[in-house]
Amino acid sequence: MALAYEQLFIPANGSLFTSPRSFAWHLVSTRNTQFGYFDHALGRPVWKGRKILDFGGNVGTFLASAGNRIDHRDYGCIDLNMDVVEQGRRTCPQAHFVHYNRYNSQYNPNGIRYLPVPDCGVKFDIILAFSVFTHTDRSEMVELVGSLRNMLAPKGVLAFTFDDPHYDRSLSDPARPPGSPVLWNLESRGRQEIAEWARWYILINDDLYVEPGNDFNHQARAGKPLESYCSFFTVAYITSLFPDAEVFPPVSPEWQYCCVFRNNK
Repeated sequence: MALAYEQLFIPANGSLFTSPRSFAWHLVSTRNTQFGYFDHALGRPVWKGRKILDFGGNVGTFLASAGNRIDHRDYGCIDLNMDVVEQGRRTCPQAHFVHYNRYNSQYNPNGIRYLPVPDCGVKFDIILAFSVFTHTDRSEMVELVGSLRNMLAPKGVLAFTFDDPHYDRSLSDPARPPGSPVLWNLESRGRQEIAEWARWYILINDDLYVEPGNDFNHQARAGKPLESYCSFFTVAYITSLFPDAEVFPPVSPEWQYCCVFRNNK
């Protein structure tokens, strides 16, 4: 496993970030709930000795929340932003961080469009994607999920999160007011009817796109660098897109649902 990762490894350039003056500091994740979330959603699996891929794992905060329950040598992280990848390599030198230079208007606006997921040369027992497909359109999500499923080892598990706009976030965090801030946002725009019928939609800055067709492709559109790009899918729609998956409710304090595939080969 180490050799395959080393072939993909790009040494750091001597500084903590590739471009310290232009680095977008808000892209560094400080979230520390990922391990607890997936541990609960996946039914407390055995983590030790399993090959784990954290797709879109940022600087690897998943490892910090996992403590000694995961061997860093068994952990791989693929992320779009080179700066956070380099920071992850410095913070967790025994883990394996791979830069995925694919275009994303919000996180990697200078990336390569339609770039395939890197081949790490191994199959993974557990693949996780936390709050990744909350920033893609439907076609890109389906494409990337298919690629990740092909990277699973026999009996492997893929789990990713998604945001259902109808979810009452106070159920995960009692400190929040009851209701869905996503639907409140729509109502403030005079788009209450969307809450009743839309299966999925995208909010890009202040522009709302309701169930756009296949011609609406994030990899093809000319986005604005660092724009806010958020997508929302109902549980019923995710179930229709991935009928062989299981969908689990949010794990407090997070409000995203979890879609889980199990490789039965």
